[in-house]
Amino acid sequence: SRDPQLRQPAQAAVQYCLKHQSPSGGWRYKPGVESDTSVTGWIVMGLQSARMAGLSVPTTTLRRVERYLDRAGNADQDRYAYQPGQEPSPAMTAEALLCRQYLGWPRSHPSLQSGAQFFLAPANLPRWKPGIRDVYYWYYATQVLHHLGGEPWEQWNSVLRELLVEKQRRDGPEAGSWDPVGDYWGAQGGRLYVTCFCIYMLEVYYRHLPLYDRL
Repeated sequence: SRDPQLRQPAQAAVQYCLKHQSPSGGWRYKPGVESDTSVTGWIVMGLQSARMAGLSVPTTTLRRVERYLDRAGNADQDRYAYQPGQEPSPAMTAEALLCRQYLGWPRSHPSLQSGAQFFLAPANLPRWKPGIRDVYYWYYATQVLHHLGGEPWEQWNSVLRELLVEKQRRDGPEAGSWDPVGDYWGAQGGRLYVTCFCIYMLEVYYRHLPLYDRL
């Protein structure tokens, strides 16, 4: 909103995040201790929003994030793990590649293009199947592919939008929501968690102008 009354508290929140970046370049659950790709991705999204609002985010902070991602990624930097040395996963790959987009990778970057094709493999497209359904992964992959645009985005979104509309509850006291049972993190996050992610994905057209269209 660029409301001047919010500038000082918003910058204070940014400063808190900057102060507690870990030596390895990211963030985790305890301030300044270790890094993981999940928490790091959320912080990077916040810092990106701050930059878009005209707040101060040092370039050195972002370069340290890049070094963390280098360590969390595979040799080709098109698959990413929760922490360096662990096995890559679709969710962490999607979150890390969104960070890469925000940190300056161009649309044509080979690792970004390879990651997009990974999301579009039949096994990785959205499916409402217990143990495979993962709205966390879908949320980040949706943003990556929306920013890329073109055929990859059309292919992904043509599956996702139909699936989410089809699976929304239409009766009873939970009408309008999405069921958490069967989602990868649904037992921990619950109905509100799953419903919020589904809404965010359906709103991606309105919440995020494609990144490369602004360049």
